[in-house]
Amino acid sequence: MGIGIDAVPLLSKLRQGEYLPTPSAVVEIGAQQLANSFLEGQSQVDALGELFGVKTKFAMPEVKPTHLVHGTLEHLDPQAPFARGFYEWLGFRYASIDIDGSPGSIPIDLNYDAVPRRHKGKYQLVTNLGTTEHIANQLNAFRAIHELTAPNGIMFHQLPSQGMFNHGLVNYNPKFFWMLARSNGYKLIYMDFYGSDEYYSLPQNAVDIIAQFRPDIVQRRERYRAADSLLTVIMQKTFDIAYVPPIDVPTGTRTNLSWLERRYWTVLRPNVFEHLRQLKDGLASFPLLARTLFQSPRLVVGTSNVAKGIVMRMKSKRGAGSHPGA
Repeated sequence: MGIGIDAVPLLSKLRQGEYLPTPSAVVEIGAQQLANSFLEGQSQVDALGELFGVKTKFAMPEVKPTHLVHGTLEHLDPQAPFARGFYEWLGFRYASIDIDGSPGSIPIDLNYDAVPRRHKGKYQLVTNLGTTEHIANQLNAFRAIHELTAPNGIMFHQLPSQGMFNHGLVNYNPKFFWMLARSNGYKLIYMDFYGSDEYYSLPQNAVDIIAQFRPDIVQRRERYRAADSLLTVIMQKTFDIAYVPPIDVPTGTRTNLSWLERRYWTVLRPNVFEHLRQLKDGLASFPLLARTLFQSPRLVVGTSNVAKGIVMRMKSKRGAGSHPGA
């Protein structure tokens, strides 16, 4: 979808909050282009540069013509400039994950490929500004984002939530990111939902397919109105642990299935105990708080529910398994 001017104040917020130190490295999930709203925001971009200690103005490329796909969603010109020059101007070491041969790209197919060892945990900023919705394998895509992010690094997502019927393969809802944060102990730094005020009905290609099975869709389509909407989520990777995929069940959900129990003891349990160890080490300078926390799991406030679930499991000493990543 490209980087719009709305990303600039968020990068300013991260810089002011000392989440993006100098020097830092950035990796884009999908090499992004600069949208026209960005190209028309010279003063805002230069103000961001001042926060990063840049002494020169950003050499803003020329605005390119675009056309609307539907609603207010713009299709960028193929020759629209890439974001690499912008990030390097700010002082970032730059990389991107892509398979299209973009400059500076790491050729990884997010449906299948693992993150190369030399790139794991190397990036203080990982941006996903309109890429993972085009990936069928969401498990692998978000594992890659987790593994690319350095400890205490930032994951910046801006993704479709509603509308955009023909834009990608999936849309996202807030709960997806709440569960993602719960499973991995991410710190939520910022969240927003933006909906366009341009409404439209089902696209014609969808109507044509559905009409083969339900001809009345031709009349019903006018009842349906959708607006393109974006979900912006910024999180911090606070625990240097292996990725835990989210699952939409209550914390402490139990199972009598032996194969799930084996998965817990061999895969998830070691990971969440490492999560706990890091939490306990971080509290080492506060002995009374640490002792109270680990003796009274009900007082766990602001920590991952993963840790809370395991503490409660340790105290209950029951034989049946629970799913700590839930």
